Amino acid sequence: MSNTAEEMEEGQNKSSQSGTRRKKTERIRPIRWGTVAVICLCCMIGAGSGVYFIYRTSASEPAPGLRYEANIVSGDIPGKTKEERQRELNSVVEEGMLNMSMNITPAGQVNGSTNERSINWLIENPSNQGKLIRVEVTRDDTGEKIYETGAIRPGNYVESAPLDVRLPAGEYACTAVFFAYQEDTEALIGQAAVKIKLTLQE
Repeated sequence: MSNTAEEMEEGQNKSSQSGTRRKKTERIRPIRWGTVAVICLCCMIGAGSGVYFIYRTSASEPAPGLRYEANIVSGDIPGKTKEERQRELNSVVEEGMLNMSMNITPAGQVNGSTNERSINWLIENPSNQGKLIRVEVTRDDTGEKIYETGAIRPGNYVESAPLDVRLPAGEYACTAVFFAYQEDTEALIGQAAVKIKLTLQE
């Protein structure tokens, strides 16, 4: 499984933890558009997650017909303990925050069948989120969008999926943008982003 490391835009801090998750929630002032404030850092084997303030839109906007993700697994992402699942059920992520959970060092192959070319994204919408999420992954060097999910309901996750484009083998610095939507109206609430490193092998 991939090693864990989390890069954050605020402070450029790194944190990793093997087999455990740590949660700390603090209230901070509302943020300006284009900044991200990390208020919670959770790490687990092969995946990084955290609660972030959302880049808020000026007003909730209806989504132009959300496409729902079909390639999902229901339930908790592998690696969570019983205590972690219970804490998640006992807490609620506020509307102005977003719990982002995914593998920040995803990897896959460039050749082979669709399954063989699948990337281990581990993108999760936790059951306590209370919102729909959708994720877009773009290359930092070109801005090209290389993968996106459909809308994911709380309590589901995308384990793996191939890229939407073909790329040569190598390492790619990317940004994963999480979009949050209201469950009932599908109105866009806002967005937040996390840096990831994609590795493709022959």
